[in-house]
Parts: sequence; C-alpha cells; structure tokens
Amino acid sequence: MKALTYKGLKVQPFKVGPDFIDPSYHSIATNRASRNLDSFLMSEAQIRWSFSHAAKGSDIAVIEGVRGLYEGLNAINDIGSTAHIAKILKVPIILVIDIRGITKSAAAYILGFKQLDPEVNIAGVILNKFSTHKHAQKTVTAIEKYAKIPVIGAIPNDMEQVLQQRHLGLIPMAEFKEKQEIITNMGGFINENVDIEQILAIANKVEEINETKEPLWNKDEELSKQKIRIGIANDAAFNFYYQDNLDAFSENGAKLIEFSPVVGETLPEADCYLIGGGFPEIYCQEISQNVNFLKDLKNIILDNRPVYAECGGLMILNSKLITKTGDQYQFANLFPSDVIMTTNRQGLSYVEGNTTQFHPFLPPNISIKGHEFHYSKIIKISTPNFGYKIKRGKGIDGSNDGICINNTIASFLHIHIASVPNFAVNFLKLALNRKD
Repeated sequence: MKALTYKGLKVQPFKVGPDFIDPSYHSIATNRASRNLDSFLMSEAQIRWSFSHAAKGSDIAVIEGVRGLYEGLNAINDIGSTAHIAKILKVPIILVIDIRGITKSAAAYILGFKQLDPEVNIAGVILNKFSTHKHAQKTVTAIEKYAKIPVIGAIPNDMEQVLQQRHLGLIPMAEFKEKQEIITNMGGFINENVDIEQILAIANKVEEINETKEPLWNKDEELSKQKIRIGIANDAAFNFYYQDNLDAFSENGAKLIEFSPVVGETLPEADCYLIGGGFPEIYCQEISQNVNFLKDLKNIILDNRPVYAECGGLMILNSKLITKTGDQYQFANLFPSDVIMTTNRQGLSYVEGNTTQFHPFLPPNISIKGHEFHYSKIIKISTPNFGYKIKRGKGIDGSNDGICINNTIASFLHIHIASVPNFAVNFLKLALNRKD
C-alpha cells in the first residue's frame, strides 16, 4: 500500500475479516480509512456497496486477505474467506507464499491453490523468505513453467521486516510513536523487491462492478439536522472501531469528539458516548489513576446518558481488573463484578445472537452479527439484564452478552452495522430523546 503511494496514487485499503489492528497499519500507509470486508458479517450486495463506496476518489484499492486464501467459517464453503471476497468483487489475487526449504514444490503448492477453485483468479505470486538469489531464481523458474503464473516479487529472509505482536495479533499503530517511520521503511523495502508496475497492470484489468449493491447503514435526514455530539474514547487503550460503524454515525449528522482516558482526559461534553475495545489491560494503571474519567463515566450512565461500550469499554465498567500476576486496578465500579485477565483465550469467534427486551435502543428479537476476541472474563457477576441472547460465540457467560443499565449496553461483542443497518440511527435517536 505504501509503495503504491510512492507512485503518486491514492490507495484505498481494505481488510478481509473482523480485524481492527491491521487496518490501523493500512490507514497510516495510505492516509485513508481502511474498511473491513467480510462475507459472514455482510451480504454480497453489501460487500459490493462497501467496496464501491469506500473506493470513491481513489486510484487503486488493495484488499489484505485473512489467514490462508481459502480459510473461512468452515472447511467446505466460502463464507468468511478471502477467496469469497475475491469472487464477489471479481478481483485478482496476488498470492504470497513462504518458500523456505522448497523450490519446485512451490509450483505444486500454487497449482493446488489454482485447482481448488477455478473461479479464483490468481494473477501473480510474491515469494517470501528466500535464502539466496539462486534459491529464488530456481523457484521462479519452476512456478512460471508449471503453474503459468508470473512471479512479481521475492522477499529475502535476511531482510524480513519484523513487527511486534501480542496476544490479539500485531500491536496497534496507536501505540507507536515511530509509526510513520515503520510504514515508510516497509514501503521502500517493497519497492526494492516487488515489481509495482506489474501490480498496476494486474489491477488495470479489473472490470467495473455492475451487480446489485446494498448500503450498510440507513440514514435519517431529519436526524442528520440535529448534530448529535458523540464522545469517543480513542487512544492507545481504546481504538477498536469498525470504520463503517463510525461512518454511519457521521453520515447521520453526528459529530465525533475524541478523547483519551490514557493521557488523563475526562469525558468531553456530549449527548452520548462510545467506549470501544483495545488493550485497557496494558494501560490499566493510567486508566485507574484517571479517577475523574471513571467517576464521570459512572455518573453519566446513572444519569441515563446513552453509552455504547464494547470489550475494553465493558471491562472498565466493572469494579476492578485483576492482572495475570494478581495485581488489581480499580475501575468505574458500575457493575459489582471484576475482570480477570487469563493466559487462555476466552473468546475468538464470529458471533450471532438476538436482542432482548432489555436492549436500550434496538427492538427485541433483532438478529445481530459481530465478533469477539478477548483474554478477559468477568467474575463475581450477579444476574444483570442482558441485551443479547447468544446463538454463536461465548459472550459474558456462555449464552448471554451485553449488560444493560439505563441507556447503556456493554458487551464483549463487537457488532458490525451490516447486520443492523438502523444501529446508528436508533442510538442517535435515543441520545436525542434523552437530550430533549
């Protein structure tokens, strides 16, 4: 993505699957907000609309896949896979393969990818982690002879760009002071080792999308005139937001006012609030020391101000957080329960469920979709009103998610607006009614 910008191109980034961290790298590389494309969360018509809508004003779009090309919801169908997105949008694939220890076998490997689904257009290959130039050249010769696919780049093993990781994947870009330097170096590295002109030639063969498109979210023109203010926590601890969800609020006239609990800021004056996911466990000391933020957050919830909190937002509404080493940090104490960090993953799944009568702004029995990914669990929980009955996924207690108090709902679930196009409209109307 960054290498393409060196050509003077406006690059629109996308990520396949439910991912917040990789898009943060995309946005730094391109200076454009990255969007998720996911065939579990979205219909095919929504995917086509999302791609076309976000790509307006760009010269080229780049979609980063998820896991292997064909990995998805299960072992047989396409749902949730990179291949499925490629087929829906009729876009070509550039396959990146690890060639450590192989040469001719790489051709067999690629032939398998070609033959598994002939509808998938594998238009180019990039070799990763070659040991010597002789090793790379033998592999290129074998692939181009047997697989009949051009090799458009080769990445040496001793020049690998190492990126730091933790339990949810790469460390989010919001935590790096040297973020521009990291991405700039990567762009230069790709320019040296990959034929960018061949990538452009492949992209120029893509046809226009003429099939049915369906917007991800609904708009209310009258609501758009109200200019509802949304306070949104956005810093190193809270930065997991689907861009589509934020766009839905903005396009319904909402003004997003960012603030940082980690650096000591308290709640801005607003009509409602979003507290997203992230890594509050990494910044638990800074958050617990921001007493005014935690106190104000509890008070506005008790005062019926609407708050929508996901994962990290759910965590800080509990009494305290207990780390894996046993250290304890006081949080907002809205819920009389504790959050404990665990070594084992507590939730990693697409989530399906239905709203209950306790949900503050969605009608009951609405089908919802999203995902969860967390190493935390809530203990000493009482019997709260849950806003979601979970059919797929773990939630808070294995079958429920979304603790509801007044006009607030807090869940492990990261909901995507594609399954509930009226999500932003309903939340903003709740804020407007509370304001009036």
